[in-house]
Amino acid sequence: MTNSRNSDDTLGVNTPITRKDFLNASLLGFGAALLHAPSPLQAMAGNAEHDATNPPRADSWTGPAGVGDYASSNGNTKPVLDAAHKIRDGVYARSGAPVDTGETYDLVIVGGGITGLTAAHYFAKNTNGGKRCLVLDNHPIFGGEAKQNEFVVNGTRLIAPQGSNDFGVPRAGSGWQSDLWDELRMPREFEWSAPDNTTNTLRVARDNYQPMEGVGEYGVDIGYFFDQHSSIAPTKNPTWLRNIWQNDLVDLPVSDAVKQELLKWRSTNPDTKGLAAEPFARYLDTMTYRDYLEKVAGYGSHVTKMIEPIVGLISGASPDAVSARAAQQIGMPGVSRPRGRNSGLGLSFPGGNVTYARHLLKALIPDAIAGEFTFGGVLNGAVNWSALDRASQTTRVRVGATVSSVQHDGPIDSAQFVNITYAKGDRLYRVRARRVAMATGGWVNKQVVAGMPQDMLEAYTKFVYAPALIVNVALTNWKFLHKLGITAARWFDDRGVGFVANIRQQMQVGSYHAPNDPASPTVLTLYMGLYAPGHSAAEQGNMGRSALLSKSYTDYERAIRTQLTNQFASAGFNAKRDIAGIILNRWGHARLVQPPGWYFGVGSSLSPREIVAKGFGRIAIGHSELNGHQSATGAMTQGKRIGEGGVG
Repeated sequence: MTNSRNSDDTLGVNTPITRKDFLNASLLGFGAALLHAPSPLQAMAGNAEHDATNPPRADSWTGPAGVGDYASSNGNTKPVLDAAHKIRDGVYARSGAPVDTGETYDLVIVGGGITGLTAAHYFAKNTNGGKRCLVLDNHPIFGGEAKQNEFVVNGTRLIAPQGSNDFGVPRAGSGWQSDLWDELRMPREFEWSAPDNTTNTLRVARDNYQPMEGVGEYGVDIGYFFDQHSSIAPTKNPTWLRNIWQNDLVDLPVSDAVKQELLKWRSTNPDTKGLAAEPFARYLDTMTYRDYLEKVAGYGSHVTKMIEPIVGLISGASPDAVSARAAQQIGMPGVSRPRGRNSGLGLSFPGGNVTYARHLLKALIPDAIAGEFTFGGVLNGAVNWSALDRASQTTRVRVGATVSSVQHDGPIDSAQFVNITYAKGDRLYRVRARRVAMATGGWVNKQVVAGMPQDMLEAYTKFVYAPALIVNVALTNWKFLHKLGITAARWFDDRGVGFVANIRQQMQVGSYHAPNDPASPTVLTLYMGLYAPGHSAAEQGNMGRSALLSKSYTDYERAIRTQLTNQFASAGFNAKRDIAGIILNRWGHARLVQPPGWYFGVGSSLSPREIVAKGFGRIAIGHSELNGHQSATGAMTQGKRIGEGGVG
């Protein structure tokens, strides 16, 4: 016990800034003034009705959540998780009759992520704002997985994504997505943080995906860490290798034959067998990515192992359970055209795709975010909670509302309304609507939507979900990375937390100016998929969720501090001194896993996604998962579809 306590002290596990919701008076006092967040005294007081304006103390599972609008909503928090489990366990169904609010809406949208807010936008647009719409969301703040974490370290405000990240700017005049971009007053050019001194010449990613697969090292300096526990090229002495793909794997300690095979895999166009794009995609959907690589393309298992962590994160399961079509959809080598050495840098807003959610809300309810409707105004303005759900406005957003039942009021083919029951606090409430748009994942829909047709119920049995963990570590400096000559890191130890970490070159937006100097604070972001090769997609999802949910915040904090110490101490890193805070963002159903046949179906039958997308009666169903790989673009596509469908 003594040794463990001493180790925690050395690692900084007990450093006050990482505990008790960052309630270090000097840090949070500055943050409150800057971000319009509660003062330290307010934050340490009891809970108010709305968590985001008076955040509670962090519980031992959720952990600290930072400052600002998102200070009570980091991933699936314990209260959100508990409410979801009450749905699963039928607790709400046994809780008696709900309170009828007496409200009737033309459209109720379940889910306040990018899909739901886009649906509300198009519903308002196509009805000229003349019909009533209510958005219900179970989290303390809108956005779904498109949320951000905020820190204030030594007087510097830092923003990082909780989940949804990476975007592309639509070409002007190219269609509805470009029109929406303009309607939301989004810019097409951006300013980026420049090095604060002439000694920093390292290349820095602009998003968190560029360093993952390695192709990004042609624009980012990536270090690869090897030690005795590495699943690829294990070595007795811990070693950092820099930009291994850029010099054609010369330094990678594997045989020349393996090097040549890895390079071929990364640089060769897939053999389409003369098929056009869609027939080839259908062909890929008949097999796993591993089977395509090893049985069709003839690569060795070392190729599969190299790509396993990326597929495990983005597609939610290992290559032996994910279809080759799913791998193609996310641009994996072997089934996609090589991106090459001149591929551009990925792009990320400071808080990831939270920017879409905030701009959509600002367009729907102008005073819901303080300040001007400009790019800088929307990013830096505080949420005006009292404006979200006012009775006087046609579009309302009600957060902290967990929907437990959606059911037609009478026979499906003749019902004129749908009843929606939701839990808020300890009470159940009911509203009704002429139409409902389920902008939520299938794990919710199949639990709460009553009267589903049999083919839809059967289709939903094919929807399998996997978790993900995104960790944002606030650093007082990143001199240790600079000493190694890197701004991103990859490692191959399956026992650790994640497989990749990087800092970003951030956008400069209005008053937000994150530094780009090794001596200044920054955020190091770690991504972790939880997959288990050798098991089915469903088994991997269940095993990963169990692992994610079973650990306390302190378990993860200790593991992260230990891991970073093992990797970076030789470069001068000191966990107790250099870590200013750690925020966990746990997403229990982050990814929809696409096993073979999920995307296109088997034979002439409709695929599961096509069956679900039909909806039924007065209930429309849409979520980015119906596109396969989830993305902001896919979420907006589904949101537009179900929002316009709610007009009729």
